[in-house]
Amino acid sequence: MTTKPSLFLDTTIQIERVVGSRARQAALQRELADYRLITSTYVLGEYLRTLVRDALYLHRLVLEQQHLDDVATAIAQHVNKREASRMLLLWANVCREGIYGREHIADQLELYVTGGLVRRFMFGLETLLDATGCGLARERATPVTVGGVPDAPDHYRLRAQCTRRIQECVLAERLVEWQEHVRRIGAGLRDSEEPALRQAATLAEQLLADPSLARGRNCTRYLGDVVIALELPPDVPLYTTNRRHFAPLLGILGKQLHMPRQHALTNQQS
Repeated sequence: MTTKPSLFLDTTIQIERVVGSRARQAALQRELADYRLITSTYVLGEYLRTLVRDALYLHRLVLEQQHLDDVATAIAQHVNKREASRMLLLWANVCREGIYGREHIADQLELYVTGGLVRRFMFGLETLLDATGCGLARERATPVTVGGVPDAPDHYRLRAQCTRRIQECVLAERLVEWQEHVRRIGAGLRDSEEPALRQAATLAEQLLADPSLARGRNCTRYLGDVVIALELPPDVPLYTTNRRHFAPLLGILGKQLHMPRQHALTNQQS
């Protein structure tokens, strides 16, 4: 019996698996059937503070707006366009399930927030790596309360930010173990034309002197791609839609990017 090769799914692919278009979800289902799927608690933490948190905000909008068209207006006017885009994906996914009407949509979004989206994240996974011991991966949406009493019916909150003062993971300790890789990232991306990669290089060089800088805002805002690249097993390809950032990172580390079959076919024909 032939053993399936392993494939590491990053946050972007996990989001597409859960709320991508019908065509994209079908294509991913066919493609991923050939692999042993793995990801990490760090990716789960990213997923919680992006898609699940966006679902929480969308759920609140549906409860607070009297008309569904006002919900769409609020999404369009949302300052963070990445969050707005994910909320539209969530909205489309609810409609795709044949759910209409304000109360029914709110009920479905509540199911998403209180565990449905996490179950979809875990579906089909064989391994959840825990190299960083990410504390945020253990967070779940909880009802908003004041003095132990629900503050507003059906409203939820989700903690999505750690702090440097409180240790909730072992990322700093791992960075000491990965010191040589961190040094190579700092040197290799220092002159990158991509601002996000130059910033990652600057942080990587600072982390060599003080690994605890990886905790808190730096971890959740600036180091995500670096952490995923470092924790990726050397013999497992990474599947991501963010090739612009991961191609140079993995190239420096001698690791692999997964090339989807359609992309590979296009390259062969060109």
